[in-house]
Amino acid sequence: MSEKKYIWFINSDYKTLFYLPDGGRIRITRPDGEQRDCVCKFLDQYHTRVNSEVYHICEFAEKMERVGATYEPLDYIKEPEFYRKVLMTRGAGVELPPGAKHPAYYVIDETSDHGFAFAPKGAQKGQRYCIFQKLPSEYRGDYRFGEIFVWSGSLNGIRPQDYGFNVAKIKAAAQRPKARDQPQR
Repeated sequence: MSEKKYIWFINSDYKTLFYLPDGGRIRITRPDGEQRDCVCKFLDQYHTRVNSEVYHICEFAEKMERVGATYEPLDYIKEPEFYRKVLMTRGAGVELPPGAKHPAYYVIDETSDHGFAFAPKGAQKGQRYCIFQKLPSEYRGDYRFGEIFVWSGSLNGIRPQDYGFNVAKIKAAAQRPKARDQPQR
C-alpha cells in the first residue's frame, strides 16, 4: 500500500494555510469574484501541480498574492492520524481518575484561542468531541492545552461553527460515511 501524500499550502511568508490530500481540489477566487476549481497533484514536499501548471509552493502563494486571489480547500484530509494526537487527562474542571484509560484525541481544527479535538475510539459517553482553550507556550509558534470547556457526544451538541471552526474539515475527519444497504438480488 502506498504512503498517503499531502500537499502543503502556505502564504509567501511560509505560514501554513492548510494541507490538501493528493488529488484534492482547491477553489481560487479572483478579486472580481470569478472562481475556478483546480485539481492539485503532489509532486514532492515543495512542489505541486495545480491543474496543468507546476509550482513551488511559495511561487504559487506569491502568484496568488500578486494577483489578489485567495484559495481554499474543497477537499479535506479524512485520516484522523494526520492531525496532532493528544491525550486529554482532564476537562471542564474534572480530573480523570488515576488508571482510567485516556483515549487518543486528534486536534482537527484551531482558531487563535481554541482547538477542536475528537476521539475516534474509546471516549466516554458524551466525550467524543471537545473544545479546549489554547494557552501560550514557551516554544515559538506552539501552544499548550488549557481547560476543556465543552464536551459532547455529537457535532450537533458541540456546535463547532459557533467558535469559528471549519465544519466541513471537521466532518471530513470526524465522521465516517454511513454504510449503505446493498440492493436485494
